Order: sequence, then C-alpha cells, then structure tokens
Amino acid sequence: MSAAPVRQARPVHAAQPVKKRGTEHASPRRHLHAVSAPDQARSLAPFAITCIVVVLAAMAAVLLINTQMAKGAFERRDIKIEIAQLHQQQAALVSQLEGFSSPQYLASAADELGMVPASALGFISIEDSTVLHQGE
Repeated sequence: MSAAPVRQARPVHAAQPVKKRGTEHASPRRHLHAVSAPDQARSLAPFAITCIVVVLAAMAAVLLINTQMAKGAFERRDIKIEIAQLHQQQAALVSQLEGFSSPQYLASAADELGMVPASALGFISIEDSTVLHQGE
C-alpha cells in the first residue's frame, strides 16, 4: 500500500464578514479547495480469482455428482437383472419341488428302493418301541 502524500497546513485567513441584503448579520467566508481522489487500496484480482475458484468448484461438484448418479444407475440395472434371474431360478426350484412331492413320483421312488405298500396301518410308540394300534 502506498501512503498518501503529507500535505502542509495552509494559513487560515481571517474571515471577512459578508453582508446580505436585508440582514445585518455577517457570516464568515469559507475557502474551498480541490482534493485528490483517495488511492485505490485493493485490486480486483483476489475477488476475480475467488469467483473463478467458486465456479470451478461448483462445476467439479456437479461433475462428481453426475458421475456418481450414472454409476448408481448401472449398479441398479445390474441388481434388477440379478433379481430377475433369481426369480426365474426360484420358479424353477418350486416347480421341481412340486414334481418331487407328487404322489406318482413318491410311489415310483419307493418301488425303486424296494418298498411295498402296507397291508395294515398302525401306530408305534417311540418311547416303548411297541405297536399301539394295528389297523386292517
């Protein structure tokens, strides 16, 4: 910063009374002089640099947010595809389970194992290992 030049004080002249028409009152006359404009202490460079940095930061933030949103959209699409495949796999497994639990499949699997149909039904007590009731 540059210091303003020091001015020397001017001698003050005695005020001459000025008479106005119709009044007897006298007022002192003031001397007016021109003054120079104050020196500009600041430049616009720091403000301009700050504005540019703010604009660049905002643009970088928008770019980062946009990139993250695109990445999230691709992940969402991949997850939807995986969910659809898992639904298809679940439907196939449910269909297979229903086929294995059908009476025809169970009868053929029992025949392959050498099982024969029971001629009479009964109840067995596990604690005593005895037949409680035997049907016909």
